[in-house]
Amino acid sequence: MKSLRILIANNTFATLAGSETFACTLAIQLKRMGHDVKGFSPILGIISSRLERNGIKCFSEIPKLGVKRFTFIMEQIDPLDFDVIIAAHYHIVQQLRDCFPSTPIISVIHGIIHKDEKGNWQPEHPAVGTRVDQYIAVSEEVKEKLSLDYGLSSYVVRNFIDLEEFKTDKLINDSPKQILVNTNYHDKNDPEIKVLQEVAKHFGAKLAAVGMNFSQTADIKQIIEESDIVVGLGRSVLEGMAMGRIGIVHGRWGTAGVVHSGNVDEMRKYNFSGRNSNGNIATAEELIADISTHYNQKTSEWTKKYIVENHNAVFAADAIIATTRELVETSGSVDHEEVRVLPYKRAL
Repeated sequence: MKSLRILIANNTFATLAGSETFACTLAIQLKRMGHDVKGFSPILGIISSRLERNGIKCFSEIPKLGVKRFTFIMEQIDPLDFDVIIAAHYHIVQQLRDCFPSTPIISVIHGIIHKDEKGNWQPEHPAVGTRVDQYIAVSEEVKEKLSLDYGLSSYVVRNFIDLEEFKTDKLINDSPKQILVNTNYHDKNDPEIKVLQEVAKHFGAKLAAVGMNFSQTADIKQIIEESDIVVGLGRSVLEGMAMGRIGIVHGRWGTAGVVHSGNVDEMRKYNFSGRNSNGNIATAEELIADISTHYNQKTSEWTKKYIVENHNAVFAADAIIATTRELVETSGSVDHEEVRVLPYKRAL
């Protein structure tokens, strides 16, 4: 089947956060599938470097169209022409629509909130009026918000994990020896982290931390492999679970607790953000009891299987490509003002 020319775009490629790693994982998986993938972000960095190492060219500026004064005959021209654009963040979508007025755009909405330029949290919102062809939501919470607040239809593609990267044969210890907290929202003095310090002390375990206010590493796999429990929100927890670690949703929006078969359906509606906890932050005693109940090899094995079946990058990329092909086939025959809701090929 014909390969596609795909542009993956995001607000920044310079931080290890949710939308950045989503874009990176998708781009690499699409490249493996044989598609011609490029990346765009106004801010390049750790993510774009990884993409470049995987053969995906990234750029931070889009050349303006128009008449040039002259052309260097021997200059190698790499025209920016794509079958589809997959982009997050409303201002990026708006910019790319201006540059590519007729190219189908798939807009990924990652959450219900975002930080504005002053550092304040504001409601996340789609690029309405930008002739988006298809909206994708990462959870039922986001899908519902798009429908209720904006009258927009979307389908859900959950956060997905590169299972070729996040894999290990190393089992968790009989009791926790190391707890990893992976967060961009907290520092060591926050109450949420103080709770984890008490939990680690109870189990006689080390407490390791990565994130914007701790150390950052492009290779998170090693520290996950060295840990028994991974604490965080969203992708942070899912990456740990993919490697059979016990996942705990705990952070600024509340504590949803240890992820297990009895509560995972409710957690994933909110993208493992903890917002299903109504803002409740667990005490150390509550978390200790939760861990004591669910920390075992059976839970570890379930988490790996759950990720394979529900958060697999291969399945997600297949679904997005199916959508892309339908958009390309109908491009030019459908009014761009109409947001098309295409059938989701596999439930994630």
